[in-house]
Amino acid sequence: MADVAWGQTMAGARFGLRPPPGEVEAGGTIRVELLCQNQGSEPIWVFGFTPGYPRSLRVSPPKSHRPWIRISFGDVNVLHPPEGFLRLLPGATASTELDLSFAFDRRGAGAWPLAFAYDPVRASGRFVPWTPPEGTEALTGRIELLVTTARSLADAGIDENVGHELDLLLMGDPPDLVTQLEAHGAGGAAFAARRVARILSAGMESMVGWNALRALLRMGDQGFGALRTAQQEIPHAAEVYAFAMDWFRHQRGSSPPEEHLPFITMLDRIIQQPDQRGNFLLTWTGVDSEIHGTRRIEVLGRGERLTSIRAPGEPSAATNRGALPQAQITAIATALRDSMVWLLRPLRQTGLPDEPRPSLEVQLGLGDPFARRLAMWNGEWRQGPARALAALLDRLSTASDGSLMPPPV
Repeated sequence: MADVAWGQTMAGARFGLRPPPGEVEAGGTIRVELLCQNQGSEPIWVFGFTPGYPRSLRVSPPKSHRPWIRISFGDVNVLHPPEGFLRLLPGATASTELDLSFAFDRRGAGAWPLAFAYDPVRASGRFVPWTPPEGTEALTGRIELLVTTARSLADAGIDENVGHELDLLLMGDPPDLVTQLEAHGAGGAAFAARRVARILSAGMESMVGWNALRALLRMGDQGFGALRTAQQEIPHAAEVYAFAMDWFRHQRGSSPPEEHLPFITMLDRIIQQPDQRGNFLLTWTGVDSEIHGTRRIEVLGRGERLTSIRAPGEPSAATNRGALPQAQITAIATALRDSMVWLLRPLRQTGLPDEPRPSLEVQLGLGDPFARRLAMWNGEWRQGPARALAALLDRLSTASDGSLMPPPV
């Protein structure tokens, strides 16, 4: 382990970072290995090294008193269950990977010094997790990441300055976005395709990814080719690019995957034939938590509507029953079709603190082929292809009648 940058031993444990070999590309896959070694005489419990247990990372920029990037776990204020911790025996070493891809995508090319800090983590089980002595900070040694501009962008003439300008452009999403991207030739499409990976980021940062994907859709064959190239270059965002390709193929009129045909066929039938709506049921839960309260709506194919609304802090929800005309049921079913509800799936593993996770259940007929159940983070609903559907269902769940529904199309 000569290439590991170890920190000072504290309370019988030490942490280290192993840098990736050679140079890495901004916007590409950047993973750094984090190690923990128990040098004491008793077993210890450490957080963040259990495979499969969700966690988040906090990346703090350099500061005047700390001229290096501080990496730490971002969920230290949550009570974690026992499965979030690993029992490390004396003399044993645990290892995990830290995916820093998006943090250094935003920073761009350069030589970046960084270290990891293991902050105290709270446990909900009957054991005491390892923590550094009071008044100290458990740090790894410092490593330096050498980040270069992506080769595909450099070959297309996109340097750091142009990349910064295009990032601002994608964030603003002006009406002439595609025209401005196309002014850079193949480089504009390549830049947008690589930025699609930012869909995995939380908050406003993910807007760049969604805006880039919509721009590529309007760029036609050039956008499709750039998307396929980025899919091969950025493996850490494989799920995002798989969804993007599905969306792209749908927009270009390709036949849907065979497993979705029963659902799509039944949805088309419900849109066109109101007498086929006997088994239609839609349930939308916009929020359901102590902090945000509850907002839920159920719509049946014959027009019955049930809303449940509970304000934050209230013990119970107020319910309201009503009816919708069939023209509005048609509008809802059409919105399901336009949002490609059969293709939607969650892409981000974690959300922002207190970010709601709206859920949607759709039943078109009897049997699993005609049902879809889906929960995504609020930002995924609001910025992806289902944003119009989510807005429509939110309006419907807060109105006392159908007056907030858009006119039938």
